[in-house]
Amino acid sequence: MQWLDLPCGPAVSCVTWRQYQLGPEVTATAEPSAFVTAEIQVHVPFPTGPFTAVFTLVTASVDHWTQFVDMMGGILQTVSFTDPAEALTE
Repeated sequence: MQWLDLPCGPAVSCVTWRQYQLGPEVTATAEPSAFVTAEIQVHVPFPTGPFTAVFTLVTASVDHWTQFVDMMGGILQTVSFTDPAEALTE
């Protein structure tokens, strides 16, 4: 687990990698193979109540993991618990 400081407040993330062994009957080469997936899940508590927003990204394209983490980070930087209409009137 990793603590995050987001513009909307604190959050926690968890990254999980899983490896599955595939039998030769399901692979294109008819050889046993490993299949790897990765998941990042970020829990962002609401500042106003007992709720949590959960953002999850799962991919089998682990060769591009860095780009997926960067995209998730970009999305998380936009999370806000303020009504945009209220922000315009302040």
